[in-house]
Amino acid sequence: MGAFKAYDIRGIYGKDITPELAYSVGFHLPELLQCDHIVVGRDVRVSSEEMFESLTRGITDAGCDVWNIGLATTPMVYFATVHLKAGGSVQITASHNPPEYNGLKISKAMAIPVGENSGLKDLEKMVASKGIRRSDRPGKIIDKGVKYDYVSFLR
Repeated sequence: MGAFKAYDIRGIYGKDITPELAYSVGFHLPELLQCDHIVVGRDVRVSSEEMFESLTRGITDAGCDVWNIGLATTPMVYFATVHLKAGGSVQITASHNPPEYNGLKISKAMAIPVGENSGLKDLEKMVASKGIRRSDRPGKIIDKGVKYDYVSFLR
């Protein structure tokens, strides 16, 4: 899968990275991270909202709750992961890449980045080979406001 890079999952939206891939990544993340709550933030790219919908549907179909912090920078997502004591996080962004790109930056608890040698290769294998069996108890999407706490932290 060409979208899996050394430190994130990214590519041209609709070609390398699709809503189906985002769903599958979301579905397998709770198993990889061994957690019940995942923080999700997103940037302002046009495709980020659709990515959010697919990713979070996958996470909740796996039985895990999403703590939605809305529009956020990557450092804000890392802050929220630690501040909220979440089991992991995903920032939907392609960073400095052109607008047609998008991606997923994943971290474990305490905002420890997930890279190819710390779980990303495992996630790629899970996405490629494991089927989807929805949980009998789907997770929920819970809005979490962290902007004020983040600004206070920065001061």
